Amino acid sequence: MFRAPLRLLAFGNHALVWLSSLIVMGILSYFLKSYKSAHSTHIIYEETIATITFAVWTLGMILPLIDRYGGHLWPVNLVLSYLWLTSFIFSVQDWARGRCTSYSDGFGKCGLKKTVVAFNFFAFFFLFSNVIVESILFHKHRNERVLVASANGRKTNGVVDPGPAAV
Repeated sequence: MFRAPLRLLAFGNHALVWLSSLIVMGILSYFLKSYKSAHSTHIIYEETIATITFAVWTLGMILPLIDRYGGHLWPVNLVLSYLWLTSFIFSVQDWARGRCTSYSDGFGKCGLKKTVVAFNFFAFFFLFSNVIVESILFHKHRNERVLVASANGRKTNGVVDPGPAAV
């Protein structure tokens, strides 16, 4: 009963993570293609995380729309949220607080760099939000599967309740 709104919330989070990873992947791919000095380990790490997330979430985004989905991607959300947090920290270290033009990459594009910082944070935030939503979904799904109705209508944990007549 309460799973439908949670699944829609999970789908919304998945869609926003997918969109954030697409934006970060596009901008960083442009940097890597256009500027030879953009080949730092931080940019390559951020591009790798964005590409992996985009690939996983292209299929994983539709899972909450399936009735039998029970939040099985919450461990993936947890792992990716920490990877995106690291990506956010790297981009802030490289491009925040006036280091946008003075950083050793040798090219400007401060607006695009700040866009990468913002969408790194959005991806982290929505992945971490999804950890909470999908863990609730997972526990609700697990509890629904474990409880079965016995002959007298009581719900038990898979053990048939003999009722008062067996005593």
